[in-house]
Amino acid sequence: MRLGSYPGIEKLSSIQLQHLFEEKTQTMFSVIISLAEMLTEMPIAFIAAPDDNGFLFKTRTSFSTDPWELPLPSSTPLVIPDIQFEPGFTNHPLIKSGIRFYACIPVLTAEQLPLAYLCIMDSKVGTLSDKQLKALELLTQQIFRIIDDELDQFEHHKSLANALTTSQEIDIIFHNAIDAVIVLDEKGVISKWNPKAEQIFGWEKSEVIGQHLHEFAFVGQDLQQYRELLENLKYDDPENHPNTTIEFSTIRKDQSVFDIALSISPATIQGEHFYICFAVDITSRNQISQVLDKQQKFYENILNKLPTDIAVFDTNHKYLFVNPGAISVKEYRDFIVGKDDYEYAAYRNRATTTADLRRAQFLQVKNSDKEIRWEDSLKDPEGNNITHLRRMYPVHDDDGQLSMVIGFGIDITERKVMEEKQAALVQQLSSQNTQLIDFCNIVSHNLRAPLVNMSMLVEFIEDTNNPEEQKTLISKLKPVIENLHTTFNELVESIQIKQDLEIKSENILLTDCIRRTFEGLQSEINKSEAVIETDFEEAPSVYFPAKYLYSIFHNLFSNCLKYQSPKRKLVIKLQSKKVDDKVILSFKDNGLGIDMDKHKDNCFKIGKVFHHHPNSKGFGLYMTKTQVEAMKGKIWVESKIDVGSTFFIEFINQKA
Repeated sequence: MRLGSYPGIEKLSSIQLQHLFEEKTQTMFSVIISLAEMLTEMPIAFIAAPDDNGFLFKTRTSFSTDPWELPLPSSTPLVIPDIQFEPGFTNHPLIKSGIRFYACIPVLTAEQLPLAYLCIMDSKVGTLSDKQLKALELLTQQIFRIIDDELDQFEHHKSLANALTTSQEIDIIFHNAIDAVIVLDEKGVISKWNPKAEQIFGWEKSEVIGQHLHEFAFVGQDLQQYRELLENLKYDDPENHPNTTIEFSTIRKDQSVFDIALSISPATIQGEHFYICFAVDITSRNQISQVLDKQQKFYENILNKLPTDIAVFDTNHKYLFVNPGAISVKEYRDFIVGKDDYEYAAYRNRATTTADLRRAQFLQVKNSDKEIRWEDSLKDPEGNNITHLRRMYPVHDDDGQLSMVIGFGIDITERKVMEEKQAALVQQLSSQNTQLIDFCNIVSHNLRAPLVNMSMLVEFIEDTNNPEEQKTLISKLKPVIENLHTTFNELVESIQIKQDLEIKSENILLTDCIRRTFEGLQSEINKSEAVIETDFEEAPSVYFPAKYLYSIFHNLFSNCLKYQSPKRKLVIKLQSKKVDDKVILSFKDNGLGIDMDKHKDNCFKIGKVFHHHPNSKGFGLYMTKTQVEAMKGKIWVESKIDVGSTFFIEFINQKA
């Protein structure tokens, strides 16, 4: 690749390059190359620079690719983890040479123009951390200073280049380093101490050269950790020991304590072993981090104590935060951070139904960039329905881009229960007028006649002086009073059913209802010689108030017995069926039947009778309908005259 394709590049003359890459000058670069190889743990590193003809010359290396074929950046580092998969490099010579990883960091002038390049390669796929890139950029600054100083000396003092020693080369590289650079010999004794180290630690170079760093910089646990670190970095081959960075608390000359990040890399220079240490004062960073941690804990403490459940997602629907209101168990809260609902469902061994719903809701917010609201109901461990009012809305950064999505829910179960109770009360009040009309009708019809009879009997008693006749008249008052008492109790019971809004349901076996009904109607059943058939196999039980269900069985059975046909033997068939979450119960007989054309809309009205019978009062079906509808169920009848009737009852919300 021709360098001319990179506009504004600072080119050197061929004579300048020849001087820079003479054997004596390359020694300086070899230190940087060694550092680069150690910092990156890569086997190939070299420095390349363009001449005024547009070609590259590079330091000595075993790498043999033509220099002008290297991919070079303009002003920012170029890192290619795997060149085989990089677009445009299918047949590149680097691939043919067995290279997979390639990185190139430009050596920039003061005008930010590339003067040379520090290149790293490996036959394996790799990558560079932010810290490694930062260290390599520091090395390129040293390369620039070497080139700058070397060219200056080349023009004015060429003789000085022949007198440079290895120690002076290292001084040139590290003198102006941004970080504190400390060189230790193989025993840990300080041999180099740059100006930045003097500034950070407060000790002059003359005060520390020849001493161990731990003698004045570390105490306590940090001292032991530092010693163990040096012990672990003893080596035969430096390339097998990567750069190690640890944070310490250390001491300045004035005895003040501060925090440093200390990176230590073993190196071999001209056969001698060294430890090259880079120290960065991170006190301010740690203080800021502590403040941020306190703020984070403060806000998390608030969010964790809110009664609402809160969840925060990133733009890929991964959880960033959940509070105890959303997930009460800390183990599950810790797990879900960084994961989505599908991973959480797998962890909890649950179906993905909820995960599918939450993903759809998240995508709706993300795609529409608008808030959504909804209600959902879930069952708690006791099987009770818990209703939440939920919101999910987008949050944007300063550039208007989606940065996160926040969702929260408020438990409105009590409010929903109150709303249902209010609705029931409204329904109850709306039916009050109908009840009053029914009550007036039954009073005028069922109570007026007994009261008139009682009044007439009292007048007769008052008009006669015959004790026997008075006794006879008084005896006739008793059945009238009993009838009046029974009618009154039935009226009161029907009204109480509609007012009993909190009656509890339970699972009741239908066979138990049959047994109790038989016990109460045994004489009538025996007298009628009725054939009774039951089929409760599909739905053997119902979830319903016990006293209502027993009353329903008694009333419907009584009607079957009461209105049987004299033409045939009575047959009663009971059957239950399961339909979704409902149970349909049917009572079928072959009795007198009902004229549905005449009584279709009046079958269950109070005081309504369809046949002459001494015990017919029109309360049984009215009571049954009231009890069924009080539990939100339905009742209806199918009937033909002289064929029979079938009463159907639908029970809702039946538990499995």
